[in-house]
Amino acid sequence: MDWDFYLGPAPKVPFNNLRFRTYRRFYDYSGGFITDLGAHRLDSVHQVMHDDKPLSAMGVGGLYGPKSIVDTPNVLHVTCEYKNWTLSYEGIQLNGFGAGPRMPGGRKPYNAQGAFDRPHGEAFYGTKGTIFSDRVGCEIFLGGRGTAGQPKSVVGRDCTDLHVRNFIDCVRSRQKPSADVGIGHKSTIVPHLGNVSYKVGGRKIRWDADKEQILDDPQAAALLDRQARKPWDLI
Repeated sequence: MDWDFYLGPAPKVPFNNLRFRTYRRFYDYSGGFITDLGAHRLDSVHQVMHDDKPLSAMGVGGLYGPKSIVDTPNVLHVTCEYKNWTLSYEGIQLNGFGAGPRMPGGRKPYNAQGAFDRPHGEAFYGTKGTIFSDRVGCEIFLGGRGTAGQPKSVVGRDCTDLHVRNFIDCVRSRQKPSADVGIGHKSTIVPHLGNVSYKVGGRKIRWDADKEQILDDPQAAALLDRQARKPWDLI
């Protein structure tokens, strides 16, 4: 392989198999699991809540367990404020039980181990009920605090193939895809803000969603960009 080309705009370092095979565990090449898997979850949350404009973010966590050269946290908790609701992201790579309960049988989310395991997904807590969802189904608990009855289980299927088909169709037709670049951009802002807060010690940062600027925090604002190494620094 061409290691220099693989590194691209990232800092030049000697070849290391961990950096090659588990690139998402290094800030040089990714934002960790929150920008990888988390961006998909947050896309769904924005879609359901009809709001993709966070007002603030605060991220705390760390690297726990055996020491390694990786530098993205394996435990990360990010809280974002929106106009009328609050988002809480939790990423734990040490334990995959995940977002919440599911009914046994009938479907199996990615990487699920056991009948009740839901290693990823979304949980929506409202005044009239709670929904636990993932790519292949959801559980709906009706009722407020202390009144939830038997859940209703909805079985779906992984629709990744439909996204791929929509993308290919739009490449051919030049139409706008269902999840276009603007939606992807907004879905990725939240993970980046969580990482920025984590890197500055977990303090709360305020975000102007219209101007796409961090307010009154030059240290945090400087982390929205980085200097690319030559010759990838032309843009």
